[in-house]
Amino acid sequence: MPGRSLWFGVTALLAMMPVEAQPATTPPPAIARPDDTPPPPVDYANPASWMCRPGVDDGTCSANLDAMTVDGGGTRTPKPYKAAADPKIDCFYIYPTASGDSTMFADLLPDAGEKRAVHSQAARLGEACRLFAPLYHQFTGAALRYGMAVEKRTEIPASYTDIPFRDVRAAWRAYLKNDNHGRGVVLIGHSQGAMMLKQLIAAEIDGKPAQKLVVGAYLAGNPDLTTDSFRSLKPCAAPGQTGCIVAWSSYLDTVTSPHIFGAAKPGKTALCVNPAAPGGGRGMLKAYLNRPGIAPETDPPYVETIGQMSAECVADAGGTVLRIHIEPSRYADLLTASLGRLSAASPAWGLHTLDVNLVQGNVIDMIEAQAASWTKGH
Repeated sequence: MPGRSLWFGVTALLAMMPVEAQPATTPPPAIARPDDTPPPPVDYANPASWMCRPGVDDGTCSANLDAMTVDGGGTRTPKPYKAAADPKIDCFYIYPTASGDSTMFADLLPDAGEKRAVHSQAARLGEACRLFAPLYHQFTGAALRYGMAVEKRTEIPASYTDIPFRDVRAAWRAYLKNDNHGRGVVLIGHSQGAMMLKQLIAAEIDGKPAQKLVVGAYLAGNPDLTTDSFRSLKPCAAPGQTGCIVAWSSYLDTVTSPHIFGAAKPGKTALCVNPAAPGGGRGMLKAYLNRPGIAPETDPPYVETIGQMSAECVADAGGTVLRIHIEPSRYADLLTASLGRLSAASPAWGLHTLDVNLVQGNVIDMIEAQAASWTKGH
């Protein structure tokens, strides 16, 4: 990855950390160097090396996923979560930078941040697939902050990314050996997770035998994807198309400041495929968001918004991003205020932390359509 995109990756990955953990405008005078002792390789034949897989789930991967569907007029409809009884495909998910560890590389004891990321982004995929989410020694926010504030790095050394990728590749190989058995599989990741999957596709899948197993790949919030990032896997152009890539980075359509995601590179076109309209144009979003403060406390933990937001991939002088539009509705003012605050906090990052949640229902719809197509042909 070129230095510029790596710098973007550093900045972008910090967006996944809690606000209180992000770097201040003026960094503190002294930041201790995180312990960078390389962790040993992970044995992914051991079920304890996975956050989610069949038979491994402490509730993070399946519990408390009920939602209240709310349309633009305010009609409320309970939507209990229902996992697929016999899913025909698998999902291989890599979570974003979420560890609160103070070391260079995260340990394999998932903390609240890592569990929260998996629960909000991936657990609902159980509606469509068997979920596999490996633990990995991800590059932590503490290490990123140190590199930016103290070492004044403009790119991430390969030695920092080698460890997380080593783990993700080992998890993938173990999954293929022990669990796949010819099943179709969806790859999905966000931010650092999407960066790892980009490397995995290039090294282990693109143009190789494993490519025939790929139902689809969803790479959200990766700053370094173009329409020709892969030789054989092409951007998705229809809901039921299989073996293709969906990628996006979310920004409000009312914000015109420069964006670090979806950035154009000389001679390249940034990759953007709208999960709500893969063939192009604008699509209505099926977002899953945390229960808002105005909702009754007896409501389920999530709200699914219907008819309240839409999105379209839009090209500008800086590249191509997924522009989020707030539709006229009973809750337009609330959405405008809440998403506006998130965007204003870091305009260049936009709605990065919500990349997956804003289109989660659309992604699941796409995966179900792809699964139907893939299983019909196999």
